[in-house]
Amino acid sequence: MEKSTSENRIQLEMIQHRPYTQKVDVYSFGIVLWELLTGMVPFQNMTAVQAAFAVVNRGVRPSIPNDCLPVLTNIMTRCWDANPEVRPPFTEIVMMLERAEAEIMNNIRKARFRCCVQPMTID
Repeated sequence: MEKSTSENRIQLEMIQHRPYTQKVDVYSFGIVLWELLTGMVPFQNMTAVQAAFAVVNRGVRPSIPNDCLPVLTNIMTRCWDANPEVRPPFTEIVMMLERAEAEIMNNIRKARFRCCVQPMTID
């Protein structure tokens, strides 16, 4: 049985049964951004329970590729902060992405973000 990718996007606050805000979605956004960059499923060698334990108790996060642009590394690591209050709001994430748009489009290998580089068409 194939593992659902959403199992490995479980946010810290939800795992710990703490009250949560929109910042849980910021954490998930960082994971989705990592998935887009790598084309991989986070924590794919772990069960959902193992991944949750590693994230909460050991501070484990997905490994960021060495060739990742610093701006994207910064966004992901800020989104994954264990303290939800430190995670950036989406308005700030959008501004960071807008400021870095040219760098992202010029430096990301075309195989990455392929769906975003090419205009979408209706078939």
